Amino acid sequence: MRIAIYLRLSRESDDSASLETQRQAAQRWLLANGYDPADAVEYPDTGVSGAKPLEAREQMSALMAARPDLVIAWKLDRYARSVSEFLRLIAWGEHYGVKIATTDGTINTLTPTGRMVAVVLAALAEWEREMIKDRITEGHATRRQQGRWVSGRAPLGYRIVRRDDAAYLEVDPEQASAVRQATLALVNGGTVAGTARIAGVSEPQWRRLLKAPTLRGQRAHKGTLITAADDVTPVQFAEPILSAAELRAARDRMDALATGKTRAPRRATPMCSDMAACYRGCKLNGGTSDKGVPLYRCKAGHTTIYAETLDSRVQSEFLTVFGGMREVLIHLEGGNDLSADMEEVQEQADRLAERMATAGALMLPTLERKAKELEAAYARLRAAHDPETREVAVPTGRTMAQAWEAEDTAGRARLLAQLNLRVTLHPRGAEDRLSVEWGPEDAAQAELDAITRDEAEESPRRLIPLTPEQHEEIRQDLLDDIARQEERL
Repeated sequence: MRIAIYLRLSRESDDSASLETQRQAAQRWLLANGYDPADAVEYPDTGVSGAKPLEAREQMSALMAARPDLVIAWKLDRYARSVSEFLRLIAWGEHYGVKIATTDGTINTLTPTGRMVAVVLAALAEWEREMIKDRITEGHATRRQQGRWVSGRAPLGYRIVRRDDAAYLEVDPEQASAVRQATLALVNGGTVAGTARIAGVSEPQWRRLLKAPTLRGQRAHKGTLITAADDVTPVQFAEPILSAAELRAARDRMDALATGKTRAPRRATPMCSDMAACYRGCKLNGGTSDKGVPLYRCKAGHTTIYAETLDSRVQSEFLTVFGGMREVLIHLEGGNDLSADMEEVQEQADRLAERMATAGALMLPTLERKAKELEAAYARLRAAHDPETREVAVPTGRTMAQAWEAEDTAGRARLLAQLNLRVTLHPRGAEDRLSVEWGPEDAAQAELDAITRDEAEESPRRLIPLTPEQHEEIRQDLLDDIARQEERL
């Protein structure tokens, strides 16, 4: 007689239903019923839930393909914890003449009574599983409303601590510092991919973290913000790492990059493409020679230069002039921009309005008190809202030379742009074809040059050369105009 012993274990740590316990029980049952355990073939499924379909279990699938004469298992729940799956197993046994039994004697498909009992017990097993699932779900929801940590690893910037025999989150100073530094770099013109390396996570993880309420010390479950019993107030799991204004600024920067408003240059874009011009004022764009060598090319075709030549010159002067200086990022301080905090209060008010629309008479007074609290909080924020800020240089802890080595082409271009690099390419035959300047250029001279270039491009034949005296007179007029505009502002 072909005999199969089916063994199943959901968790390796489940000692009460270990594979050895099931095996010994099956062997004792076979001996007691006149069978030789040596004739039995074992089919052990380890780490497999009883709710899983029969064919989806590797060993159960192999057992059904073998079609033995008798299948024995420890208890009914080893076969299945779903009525539908157990009924399918019974139907399979009847179709192929396979006897199905358990070592505790509760199942014996040889008789109609035995089949009925098996179906009833399978229904009870499924009911028990659903009850356990509901208890676990309700327990998790309760712990979330209490601000406790339910399960899994702590999110970036936090760590798990135990208080009063329960798990909570608290700020991890080292990780939180990396998160703040990465956020500051992103807001100051960095890319999501580049700042993800500063935070120490992958780019997708960094995006998800910035889009979630986690860094405000709050959590979302299945895409919905976790709130207290009033369905309005967010549950505070831990102290926030970023202020509402900082997080909103990071999200605005991500949106700007995604929509192309301030998109970072492509990797193939030359490093100095937005900061270099030819001797006649035309912007230099990227290009390649006939042999595929990268170039800077004047868009009007006045002149070209190898990209490596120009970039090497800029790099050399950058490291010579600024390499030993400390890198700083510009951080806005001094103001009290509470617009993001006001938005959070407005979001709570929106949730409160939805709750009040369906609340009964008993709940309305409580919700009305909450509405007054939100109105008072909004009024306090609005009174304290003063977005005027000043720029403060925040050291990053590395030199400009170290920053240069750590950045890619886009990052280096950002460093050069912050220093207001201007490169001028002179015609061939000049003693030095490249002029490299740093810092802000004279506003009046820049505007005069722009007007002159525009007129030259629109009607070069009608352009009348100016004498030095006329040039200085126009320059002085422009300076006076700029001074008047500044006074009005």
